[in-house]
Amino acid sequence: MRKSYDFFSFFVIPALTLLLAAGHELTETNFSVIGNREGRRGLFLLWGAASGNYFYLYTKELLEFGDCEDGLLEACLSVSFVLFLCGVGLPYLPQKAPFLSKLHVWASFGGPVFLFLCLYRFLRLLEEKEGICLRMAKLFQLGTAGISAFLYLKIGIVSGLLELFVTFSTCMYLAGLQYKLEKIHLSNR
Repeated sequence: MRKSYDFFSFFVIPALTLLLAAGHELTETNFSVIGNREGRRGLFLLWGAASGNYFYLYTKELLEFGDCEDGLLEACLSVSFVLFLCGVGLPYLPQKAPFLSKLHVWASFGGPVFLFLCLYRFLRLLEEKEGICLRMAKLFQLGTAGISAFLYLKIGIVSGLLELFVTFSTCMYLAGLQYKLEKIHLSNR
């Protein structure tokens, strides 16, 4: 498997995420508001395009490397990617375009949900195929979902803090999953 994703996992995506969030109260606003209302549309589009493509391409390569491709995995990953694109491309301007803003919110929420479903199914298929237990990977994924739900309930909005957490934890998760797959692959030789 190519190692080129490490640079994106640990530098590019986190740097763009921090740059987008810089100077804003992360518990009172979110990236959509920052990117659509405060003259940062270009940075928001760059962050969204880089993150969406990174998540899609990295996950697709992990699925191929794990040799666990199936129709449901492909469908979840494709829906996730389309929703990421819609979430970034549709404006969030509730007063000017309320319908598009609602679509933006649902797409922005749905992209990570479908990515989560894709990755969870991938772990299940990998366990069956390899005859191994990936309990820690599942716990990390479920823990990320639990902490995300807690942040949402605690703050009361989809906040920049929640978006930062999900972005960083997904980057770490994909890199850790690649490491685990390479280890499995080496042990099978």
